[in-house]
Amino acid sequence: MMSDVLQKSAENYEPRGRLDPVGFERHVRFVTYLPPADLAPFIEHCWTIRWDKVEEPYHSAEVMHRPYVDLFFSGPQSGIQGTFRGKRIYVATASGRIVGVRFRPGAFHAFWAGTLADLQDKIIDVQQVFAQTDSRYIENLLTLNDQAVTHELLTLVRAQRPQLDANIELINAIIAAIEGDENLQTVNAVAKAFSRSERWLQQLFRDYVGVGLKWLLQRHKLLAAAHQIRATDQPNWVTIAYDLGYSSQQHFITDFKQVLGKTPLQYKKELTAL
Repeated sequence: MMSDVLQKSAENYEPRGRLDPVGFERHVRFVTYLPPADLAPFIEHCWTIRWDKVEEPYHSAEVMHRPYVDLFFSGPQSGIQGTFRGKRIYVATASGRIVGVRFRPGAFHAFWAGTLADLQDKIIDVQQVFAQTDSRYIENLLTLNDQAVTHELLTLVRAQRPQLDANIELINAIIAAIEGDENLQTVNAVAKAFSRSERWLQQLFRDYVGVGLKWLLQRHKLLAAAHQIRATDQPNWVTIAYDLGYSSQQHFITDFKQVLGKTPLQYKKELTAL
C-alpha cells in the first residue's frame, strides 16, 4: 500500500473564475493539497472547503477558468462535476464541509469511457465511475478529518489504475501557453504554435476536455478582464476591450455579460467592498 505524503499547495490557490474573491475569503476556508507523484499526471489537487457559523447565506458566484472535472463529497450531495460553461452560484449557510479531487484538464478521459462532452454542464452519480462509493462509503468518508479523507480519495482514484496519455500533457501545455502568451488569442494561432490542424485540435478538446478550444480562449480573455476590473478603481473599458483583442467595446460588453451574467460596469459596482 502506497503512503502519500500530503503537502498544501505551494502557492495561495485562488481560482481566476471566482468572481468575488474578497467575499469568498471572508466566509469560506479553502485548502488544496498537491497530489503524490504517481497521480500528478491526472490530479491538479485535492481540496477541502469549510465554512462555520455563517449567519446569513453567502452566495459565491464562479465560472470555470479551466475545463476541470471535480469529484466531490458532502452531506447534502456527492458527485462528479463536468465542465460547466455558464456561471454557477454556490450557497454557504450555517456550517458545512465539502471534500474533493480536481482532475487536470483532459485527465478525466483516463477514467471515463466516452467523450468528455457527455459530462458537459452535468453532475453525475459518483458510482458511475467509482462503483464502491455507496451511501455507507460516503457516510464513513465524511467522518474522517481532512488529511485522512484526502488519503482515502487518493486511494479511490489510484484503484482505477489510470494510464499515462501524451494527449493529456499536450492539452495542459496548450492551456499553459494560452495563459502565458497574449498572442495566442485564436484557434488558428494555437494550431500553428503546436503544429497541429485546427480540426484536429477541436476534436482533441471535444474528446478529452468536453468543450472546444475556442471556449477556452474566450473564457481566458473575459476572466483577464474581470481581474483588471477588480484591480482598477476606474477601469477604462475601451482600453480593456482593445488589450483583449476585441474590435469594439460593445462586442466586449456583450461577451462579458453572456458569460458572467452582468455588464462590466454592473460587475464593478456589485463587487464586495474591502
